[in-house]
Amino acid sequence: MYNQIQTHLQSRPRAWLVTGAAGFIGSNLTEALLKLNQKVVGLDNFSTGYQHNLDQVKALVTPEQWLNFSFVDLYLFPRRIKLWKLPPT
Repeated sequence: MYNQIQTHLQSRPRAWLVTGAAGFIGSNLTEALLKLNQKVVGLDNFSTGYQHNLDQVKALVTPEQWLNFSFVDLYLFPRRIKLWKLPPT
């Protein structure tokens, strides 16, 4: 079953959003998706994730596969996000 899923993903590349990409699970998922030639956008704020996890992923995939990875560092993202309250309906 797993091999069928891999074959299907390789034949139809997609874009994936991986939250917590610098964590243990997120970095392993990112690696697996990149090795299947998928595009990956990783999000993390490094509260429990580590840069060295992403460095390991980069070392384990090909340079061409690494080009399919984009990363958004949420720690650098502005912390003042306004929450809008919707009026009751």
